[in-house]
Amino acid sequence: MAFLIVFTIPGLVLGLVALAVIDRMGLWANRRFRTPWRRDDQGRGVSAVGVDELSAFFQGSKRHQLDEKRSSLILRDEENDGAPPRTKVDLERGTAVIRRSS
Repeated sequence: MAFLIVFTIPGLVLGLVALAVIDRMGLWANRRFRTPWRRDDQGRGVSAVGVDELSAFFQGSKRHQLDEKRSSLILRDEENDGAPPRTKVDLERGTAVIRRSS
C-alpha cells in the first residue's frame, strides 16, 4: 500500500515536503553543531530542485525555463563581448588604457 501512495502525485508532493523538512533540520544542525558531513548553506536545496522538476512535469514552459537557467550557468559571460574594446590591460608592462565612450 505504501508503494502505491509514494507513486501518486499527492504522495510525491508529501515526499517533497518531508524532504524539505529534513533538509531544513540538517541545515539547522549544521549551523548549530557544525556537522562535518554537511557543507555550508550554498546553492539550492534538494527540495527546491524537486519542486522545480514537479512543476516542469505539469508546465511545459517551466522545462524550457530550467534548461535556459542551466545553460546560462554553463556559458561564460564576457564583459566586452560584441562591443569595441575600450579598455586594455597589459600586465607585463603594468599599464592600463581606458578610453571614454562618445
